[in-house]
Amino acid sequence: MRKNQKIFVCVLALLFSLCAVGIGYGLVGDSNLSRWERFVCDFIFIMQFLATMWTVAAVFRTTKKQEKM
Repeated sequence: MRKNQKIFVCVLALLFSLCAVGIGYGLVGDSNLSRWERFVCDFIFIMQFLATMWTVAAVFRTTKKQEKM
């Protein structure tokens, strides 16, 4: 993975994390959500988790060049 791709993945993970935090705080006092609002919230929570896991995998993955060194 190239450097600019790693930066993109990290920024994506950060943005979804911030969205998840904002939604989490917003949902503390409001549980009367419509079906679409719940779908959007669930989508953001799932994407935040996947983006974080993608970031961890991308950062800690070793390439064949690094293994030879």
